[in-house]
Amino acid sequence: MHEYTVELRISGAGLDTAAITQALGLEPSLVRQVGERRGMGKVWDQALWGYNGFPTDTPELWASLEDGLTFLLDRLEPLRSEIDKYIQKYDALWWCGHFQSGFDGGPNLPVKLMRRLADFGVELYIDNHFVDSPTG
Repeated sequence: MHEYTVELRISGAGLDTAAITQALGLEPSLVRQVGERRGMGKVWDQALWGYNGFPTDTPELWASLEDGLTFLLDRLEPLRSEIDKYIQKYDALWWCGHFQSGFDGGPNLPVKLMRRLADFGVELYIDNHFVDSPTG
């Protein structure tokens, strides 16, 4: 079993998450503010704005990383000039969760998709998680 989550994340200490939401006209799936509680005695030192295409903090699970990335690119490429204003000033990445129940397999990205990702100009990060049983 392999499932994926995909999200564009923009972060930085001086990031105004409300301004990104307004400028892009997109409802974020994740927002964190500087100083928000992170855990036992810790707080976030950077604000974060995340978008996965769904206005909820429960991420969509994709059967393939390609499908998830294509879904987001199709929605975000038309807003690229506005997004560029933020990714030039703040940290940005495609945050991808890879949930697997075995040690074989993994994502396969076609060249055409890798070109689209490269043209977008944002790093790709894959966070791997081993799960004992399939989700949902």
